[in-house]
Amino acid sequence: MSNYRTKLRAYGVPEVMCNSLRRKSPANQKSAKNVKKPKRAEVNYLPPYPAGETEESLEQERIQLLTEIQKRDNNKVIKEIMCNTFAHRRNEIVNQMPSIEEFHARWPALFEASQIEEEFHRITTLHLEAKFMAKLDEYTPRLMTIFQAKGGAMGLRLQAILLKAPTNPDVNLMRDLIIQCLMVYLGESLNDLLKEFDDADEERMSEDLAAQKMKIYSIMSSSAEGPSDVGVVIEGVKVLTTLGTFARACCMLLGLTYALNLAYPKELRYTFEIFQTLLLELDCSKQSPKLHTLKSKLLD
Repeated sequence: MSNYRTKLRAYGVPEVMCNSLRRKSPANQKSAKNVKKPKRAEVNYLPPYPAGETEESLEQERIQLLTEIQKRDNNKVIKEIMCNTFAHRRNEIVNQMPSIEEFHARWPALFEASQIEEEFHRITTLHLEAKFMAKLDEYTPRLMTIFQAKGGAMGLRLQAILLKAPTNPDVNLMRDLIIQCLMVYLGESLNDLLKEFDDADEERMSEDLAAQKMKIYSIMSSSAEGPSDVGVVIEGVKVLTTLGTFARACCMLLGLTYALNLAYPKELRYTFEIFQTLLLELDCSKQSPKLHTLKSKLLD
């Protein structure tokens, strides 16, 4: 096994080739600098191009995709082209590291909830939303017990969130509240992830969101009980809209971090760790002491 990676490099395996010194920029030509590798249990981190395909041929498919997304009821064709161009897209996002604005312009089809699901499945082999919500619902009764038993200042903050639930809350509202409570329980601020606006203050909202690096936004309407819009902003670009609930937005944001090869925000590292290792069960061997303690309580 001593020369295994050398042999892989000779065969042209992209996951090894991307870290060769020849392919690095002059500023990064050190073996230990800016190493690109799977870090969150990605099965297909940087796949090779399909047999018979080249960068030029797949670029032509990408250009065709820009036309196809303008057509109505064309999901089948879009899905097929997105699947065919997966390797080309991963090569671009991992090796070239474009800005979100540039990548959004080149691959607008990716920024739909259904396509994020597909992309996440190609990268990890898991079904994103189904797994995320099923595990969240499974842990909800035990988490409620843990939150209600918590005392002190944190207990008061948790109770303030749980009091927002009516006598018979629907499942979507409970998912939102449980995630909010999880963030408080982990010692992280909900304001670092969620930004709420009134529908009457569009100008301030546009200016505020343009300055956000990674945020979920919720627009509250005076004419409706729930939010009129819930979406995701990354690097000041609205990449997803009309997601419906905060929990679904969290799920899709996690999917985007995989699809766009983004790092988790440092101020929300425990929240994203919960999403990844507890709810999606990806790379469970690497857990922080805080998550390990919570998981022990859930299994008691």
